[in-house]
Amino acid sequence: MWHELFVMTGGAAAALAGLIFVAVSLNHEAILEIPALPALAARTLSILIGLVLFCLVSLAPAQPRVVLGIEILAIGLALTAVVLVTTFRNLRGADQTRWRVSLVGLAIIGSIPAVVAGASLIAGKGGGFYWLLTEFVTGIVVAVYYGWILLIEIRR
Repeated sequence: MWHELFVMTGGAAAALAGLIFVAVSLNHEAILEIPALPALAARTLSILIGLVLFCLVSLAPAQPRVVLGIEILAIGLALTAVVLVTTFRNLRGADQTRWRVSLVGLAIIGSIPAVVAGASLIAGKGGGFYWLLTEFVTGIVVAVYYGWILLIEIRR
């Protein structure tokens, strides 16, 4: 039932990851001049590659629900760790409280729904794939926002 969503999301996330990689390559000198931006680039690519991996494991045929839940939970925990570590490293240089809150907030909404999805699939209740859908939407929105910063905002 979810096949088309996984195919579309995996393809879109892979394409966006490629575009972010090109944006980072084109702007690498400007990105390296601002200490917080290399971690932002890593965070952006991590979110998009995480989405691709969620789709990949979800498309594997005939997997038991619990096994899929474990895979999604493992990827979600790894993604959350990368996103939060790179975010908290950037907080040292963030001057304004509002900026700090937005960095942490975006890190949470861009990674935590997958952890909930994995746990929900393992438990067999609590929303399951609908949490993964939330991860797809928030992950793409956050990654596009970060991509905008890496491509456009650094040139202002």
